[in-house]
Amino acid sequence: MSRTPWFVGGAQRQGRREVQADAFAIAGDQATGRIAVAVTDGIGDTPAAAKAADLTAEEAARAALAATPETGCVQARNQLAASRIAADASIITALFDPSHSRVQIAWAGVCRAYVLTTEEQLQRATYDHSLGERIRRHTGKRGPLPLYDRKVTRTVARHEFVTTSLPACSTVGVLLCTDGVSQSVTDRTIIAALQYDDPTEGAELLAGTAGINGPDNATAVVLRRTP
Repeated sequence: MSRTPWFVGGAQRQGRREVQADAFAIAGDQATGRIAVAVTDGIGDTPAAAKAADLTAEEAARAALAATPETGCVQARNQLAASRIAADASIITALFDPSHSRVQIAWAGVCRAYVLTTEEQLQRATYDHSLGERIRRHTGKRGPLPLYDRKVTRTVARHEFVTTSLPACSTVGVLLCTDGVSQSVTDRTIIAALQYDDPTEGAELLAGTAGINGPDNATAVVLRRTP
């Protein structure tokens, strides 16, 4: 029986939204030590958005565990289409496999991944699929663009998923989160959360800081590599 080198924990806060339309799912295989995680952010403050987030997170984690994060996202898309739920979601899915030298990630939308390296450096591993991000990339503008940052250009239902990977050996911790976290906490807080020995405490720090009185749902899943 394989033992995974990763500990994982998640936390959520509803914030000032009417509905908790974020979701996360964690799937594991004791025989291989593989862990798959999916975080989703339903688009809209509606029960349909919450259903879309729940369905796609569960399906993405399940399918990613058996194959790859991209496969997980594709299966989530298929299940969402078959469900006829009239809503969409952002998604990020990651696979942690002790037999692989790299952590695999696939995403669409404004959910993010951050990495804490063995040198205690915080790196953002993904970029947002939003109109605001597109404007910054093409114009060189910096800082938030409130009118455009929430206009999502890729989702579970629309356009291709994007993939990346991280070197597992130089990674101490990984954060997967919705924009309710990423738009509300500082890099210093993320670093502190990824340094917790207990990843659930780290996730609670981030979700609590962002979402107790925040304007949006806040969801964080923290993975911490064992020494």
